[in-house]
Amino acid sequence: MSWNLDVKGVIHPFTALKQGFKQPHTLSYPVDRRPDVTGYRGFHVNTLSTCVGCGNCQDICMNEAIDMVEPLSEEGMNPKNASGLIPRIDYGRCCWCGLCADVCGPNSLRLEADYVYVSADANSFLYVPKDE
Repeated sequence: MSWNLDVKGVIHPFTALKQGFKQPHTLSYPVDRRPDVTGYRGFHVNTLSTCVGCGNCQDICMNEAIDMVEPLSEEGMNPKNASGLIPRIDYGRCCWCGLCADVCGPNSLRLEADYVYVSADANSFLYVPKDE
């Protein structure tokens, strides 16, 4: 029985060393952020000066993530807001489908590109959309 040296089998494992000199494909997240994508569905923004408090966003929400609440202050509110209520979004239930923004008559509720939120308090995910 003769023994043959498999040169390719001996050298092939060392070809993995070339991977050590390549640049990584990942981002260093806190330092480098990926560029924003147009039309990305992030957090909600509500322009209080145009919101009429109709509640269409609450009615269309399939996950029941939106309920209408009284604002903390009347500053900047639309005088035509007959109900005096503004939407509050529960991000624990929201699926970011965008139906609430689509059904908003005066286009006061929309989704922006900002999407990062971290909190240890579960109650902080009940979010009243910020004014523009």
